[in-house]
Amino acid sequence: MKVEMIYLSQEDVIRCGGMSMDKAIDDLEEVFRLYDKGDYILPGKIVMKRHEPNAEETTGRINAMPGYIGGRFNMPGIKWIGSGPQNPFKYGLPRGSAVIVLNDPETKVPIAIMDGTLISTIRTGAVTGVCAKYMAPSRSKTVGLFGAGPQCKTQLMALKASLPQLEKAYVYDLSRESGKICGGDVAKAEHGRAGGERPPRREPIIHGAEIKKGVYVVHLGNNEVDEELILRADKVVIDDWETDKHRMDDTMAYMFRDGKIDDSRIDASVSDLVAGRKSGRDNDDQLTYTCNVGLGLYDVAIAARVYRYAKENGIGQKLKLWDEPIMV
Repeated sequence: MKVEMIYLSQEDVIRCGGMSMDKAIDDLEEVFRLYDKGDYILPGKIVMKRHEPNAEETTGRINAMPGYIGGRFNMPGIKWIGSGPQNPFKYGLPRGSAVIVLNDPETKVPIAIMDGTLISTIRTGAVTGVCAKYMAPSRSKTVGLFGAGPQCKTQLMALKASLPQLEKAYVYDLSRESGKICGGDVAKAEHGRAGGERPPRREPIIHGAEIKKGVYVVHLGNNEVDEELILRADKVVIDDWETDKHRMDDTMAYMFRDGKIDDSRIDASVSDLVAGRKSGRDNDDQLTYTCNVGLGLYDVAIAARVYRYAKENGIGQKLKLWDEPIMV
C-alpha cells in the first residue's frame, strides 16, 4: 500500500493559519483543558548539548519534544528544535530552528513534516496570551519587554490579543533599532554591536525589589529574574512544575535545588486557571509571576490544526514514503 506524507514549508504554514495568534491562543487554552483532564501523553524532553560551562549561550543545544494531545486535536508528534545562540550574530540565522513531525493516531505512520520554527515562536507567545487572561491586572495599559528578538514580537502579539486595552509597549534591547522593529518604544538602550559573539547571560536583569505590586511578570528564560521576585510574588504559576524543577534551567529550578523553595511556592498550574479551579489574580494590587517550561503538546496542537487545513485545501508537497513496504 502506497504511503505519502505532506511537507509544509514555512510559507505553507503561514497560508494554513500558522501565524494566527488568536487561533494559537484558542488552541493552547484547549490544550490546558485537555491537560487538566489527562487526555495527553507527555514523555520527557530530551536535551542534547555539550557538557561544558555556559553551553546554553555558546555552543547551544538540540531538543526533542514528543507528545500526544487528544480531544479535537487527536494527534501524536514531535518537535526537533535546535538552538544556536550565535546564529543571529555570526550567520544571520534564527537562534531557534525546528521541524515538526506528525503521525497518524491510528496507524502511527508519519503523515506530515513541516517547518516548526514559526510554530515554536508563535506557541510560546500564545502561552503568555493564555496566562495574561487570568493573571494580568484588569487595568493593564502598558507592557515592558526585555530583549527584541523573535519572542518580543510574538509576546507582544499575544498580549495585544488577550489584553486589547494595552496602549503602549516599551522595549529594552542592546540595539535601539531592534526595539523599534518589535513595534515598541525603546525606553532604554545601550549601544549594540553589529556582529560578534553574544556574551553569556549570568546575572538577573529583573530585580524583585524594583518591581511594584499590581504587575504581572512573564519569565521566558533562564535566570533573568532574581530570587527576590519569586519570593515576593503573590501568585506563582507554571505550566508543568514537575518538569521544570528537575531541568535546572531557570531561577525557580535552582531555588528548588538549593532548598530555598519547595512545591508549596507554586500557587497554581496554568491548567488550574483555565479549569477555573484556582485564581491567577485575586485583585489588581497583587504581584503575579509565571514561568512556563514549554511543552511539546503546544507545538503538536498547532501543527495538527495547520496539517488538517493543508490537507483540506491541497496545500503542501506530497512526499512518498513507499509504494509497497519491503518489510511487513
